[in-house]
Amino acid sequence: MALSRQDIARSGLKLLNEVGLNGLTLRLIAADLGVKAPALYWHMKNKQELLDEMATQMYADSLDERRPPAELGEWDAVAYRARALRRMMLAYRDGGKVFAGTFLGDTGLVEESPLRRSIDAGLDERRVGQAMFTVYSYVVGFTIEEQAVYPVPGQLDERYRTEAAGDLLADVGSRFDDGLEMVLSGARQWLERA
Repeated sequence: MALSRQDIARSGLKLLNEVGLNGLTLRLIAADLGVKAPALYWHMKNKQELLDEMATQMYADSLDERRPPAELGEWDAVAYRARALRRMMLAYRDGGKVFAGTFLGDTGLVEESPLRRSIDAGLDERRVGQAMFTVYSYVVGFTIEEQAVYPVPGQLDERYRTEAAGDLLADVGSRFDDGLEMVLSGARQWLERA
């Protein structure tokens, strides 16, 4: 069987939901694909390269879902993409950790800034990039923390079940939206000051 990097990444994503990031190994993926582990090293040198490819596959598979409706305003499109990015990561156990700090192997997946009209109207592109990176960092960081509390969707890590944490654990989606609104508001104000 001729393996591709995509085959390996898809197997890794499937197994990720079963064993989590700490349990995911190239040996386990090789067994899932019915090959010996050294066959995978022909395609990927190490686990980081595997994670890069898995993140690229996650991102590619969610492209249509991340594309905002044309009628949305620029900042609503930023919020739409942020929510879609979170859903993409939540679709996989430890999806936030897999996606964080990875290098997308397909640069064609990098989308144009949702603030392109404002950039074309004179908004500083470098500052827009910084603002969008801040939004991205919020989404990834929130998702990593969310998945630490709920390592398997809907299943609370019992260590977090305390009286003090009760309100923080309730309605995670609303907490995400509140934080996103704060970050977007701050980013918008920061860009308008330039």
